[in-house]
Formats: sequence, structure tokens, C-alpha cells
Amino acid sequence: MNGARATIACVLAWLAPGAGHLYLGRRLRAAVFFVVVMTTFSLGLAFEGKPSVIDRRQPLLSYLQVFANVGTGPMEAVAREKIFGQLAYRLPPEDAGPDPHSTIGLELRRRTQSEKTPYGTAYLWTAGLMNILLILDAFDIAIGRKQ
Repeated sequence: MNGARATIACVLAWLAPGAGHLYLGRRLRAAVFFVVVMTTFSLGLAFEGKPSVIDRRQPLLSYLQVFANVGTGPMEAVAREKIFGQLAYRLPPEDAGPDPHSTIGLELRRRTQSEKTPYGTAYLWTAGLMNILLILDAFDIAIGRKQ
């Protein structure tokens, strides 16, 4: 039974920050975690954070960056759709050079030129990585490893 409970808690925690803790009866933790992750994610968007895309020129680093972004769950996909006009996780081949041609490449270049982008991007990664840690925390509570 702990396995099913842990799975549900983890899925809920990925779908919405704090939802896994709420499911496990940790209301205050759930509320605090929701506010912290959502605030961090919102600051990332407000500071024109750059959602990472997989780049064949930097495969390991770009995969890790996308993993950090995806940690925030479905809200990240909605933001990515709004920013790029499509659900894009890979840099198109035509943008592999210095002159981007796709809407993804053009938006990435525009955001790179903003002075706020490094901060916004760091906020986006932080929100995702923080939520991944909270998913693991919900898992530990669900299996009884942590009170």
C-alpha cells in the first residue's frame, strides 16, 4: 500500500507544487512549498527567464537544464507554449548556427539580449530543482522514511 501512496504523492507533487504534501496530510508544508515554488517560477517568467532547449552542441548540459525546467510540472509546459508559440524542447537544426531562423531561435536570441534573462533563467531552474526535491520529500514521507 505504501508504494501506491508514494506514487500518488509523487505524481501530485509534480502536477502542482505542494499537492503531494497536501495528499499526505501536511497542509502547512503544502501551502509553504506551493508559495515558494510558484513565486520562484513567477519571478523567472517576470525576469524573462529562458526555458532551456536541448542543443546538439551541448548535449549533457542542455539535457540537465531541460530536466530542471520540467521539474516544475505542467505549468512549465504552459509557459513554454506561451513563450515559443509551441511546445518545444529541442533546438531546431536550422538554429544550430549563429543566425537563428525559427521562432524558437529568435525568441531565445531576444531573451539572451535582455539584462534580466540570466536571473530569470536561474529562477526557472531553481523552481524546477526545488520542486524535484519536494517530490523526493513527499516520497520519503509516503514510505515512512521521514516523519
